[in-house]
Amino acid sequence: MPKTLIIDDDPEFETCIRAHFGGEAGDDDVNFIFAHNSAEALTIMSGQADEIDIVAVTIDSDEIGGLGIFQKLTEKCLRVPRIALTNTRDLSAIRKAMNQGAVDFLTKPVEISDLLATITKVYADCENRRNAWKTESQLAAIRREMDLAGTIQKRILPNTFPNSDEMDVYAQTAPAQEMGGDFYDFFDMPNGKTALVVADVSGKGVPAAFYMAVVRTLFRAVAPTATGPAECLNEVNRILISHDIPGMFVTVFYGVLDTDTWALNFANAGHLPPYLISANGDIKAIESGGGVVLGFDHGIAYEEDTLTLNKGDGLFIYTDGLTEAFDKDRNQFSEERLIDCLLENRSLSAHALTTNIFAFVNTHTGDAPQSDDITSLAIRRF
Repeated sequence: MPKTLIIDDDPEFETCIRAHFGGEAGDDDVNFIFAHNSAEALTIMSGQADEIDIVAVTIDSDEIGGLGIFQKLTEKCLRVPRIALTNTRDLSAIRKAMNQGAVDFLTKPVEISDLLATITKVYADCENRRNAWKTESQLAAIRREMDLAGTIQKRILPNTFPNSDEMDVYAQTAPAQEMGGDFYDFFDMPNGKTALVVADVSGKGVPAAFYMAVVRTLFRAVAPTATGPAECLNEVNRILISHDIPGMFVTVFYGVLDTDTWALNFANAGHLPPYLISANGDIKAIESGGGVVLGFDHGIAYEEDTLTLNKGDGLFIYTDGLTEAFDKDRNQFSEERLIDCLLENRSLSAHALTTNIFAFVNTHTGDAPQSDDITSLAIRRF
């Protein structure tokens, strides 16, 4: 039974409670503490606030100080639920007590059974509220941590691009949740070439985000010493397999661009073929250099190929969350719509092309929830 402070100046009420719970020498103090005026009540509340679960206080007694005791108690212990005890059925006084913080009331003379039932009910209601507050606080803390993790994840992705007078590069990603498994990356190679990666980790949310960070780190560690994209994929795949993370894999398009010759040497690990947008308006899916996803199987020999970016050409690399974005009727954005968008925007810069395609996807999906991470990277040679 919850420990209750009774603030009341009626000795008969105290005697009745003590008699019911074992008399003067009984164990009543385990469950009830008595104060006979406001000064005693405040002293007890100051010294034993953490031990008291409920306060029952008389609101129409000169010794108690009337309704003012509620304000004083509020200053001493904000979280203690209070029951108003009254000698009358004055609804205005009861309403005023409820407005000042009482959660229930009892009219004297109080039957012990009514007192116990009210205390039990009030305590149960307050426990439910406390549990709800605790759960809400825990969820709020988790949300704050997720938001922070999402911010960190966004900041590890490049926000400056290897643009020049001859080349425009832009990439964009939109996770389906606070954190995602898609990523793009650029980094300089020791030979002066530029490495680029677009990847899509299986799943979404926290597990995909952690796996994404591992894969990104592995590429930056392995790529500088690999002889080419195929060898890089082979080594990253070997390391991922050695860690045996069940249910996790990643599709990757990885290329190394030489801006002296404009040759892009690339390999594809189960990723969607990128689109080469020629200066004359032709669009071609680059399906060579293929292989299975990373982290799935041992002994995979990846292949690589080379394409040349001629003046006016563009390359668009993306993840399947873009073409598989659903509207409210479960219609996909589709490759057909993507190709139409690429044709319509083929003369634009990489930044404008990427931004416009994301806008087209958002228009298509409308209010439908985003079902997967979306990432794209565009390169335009001037």
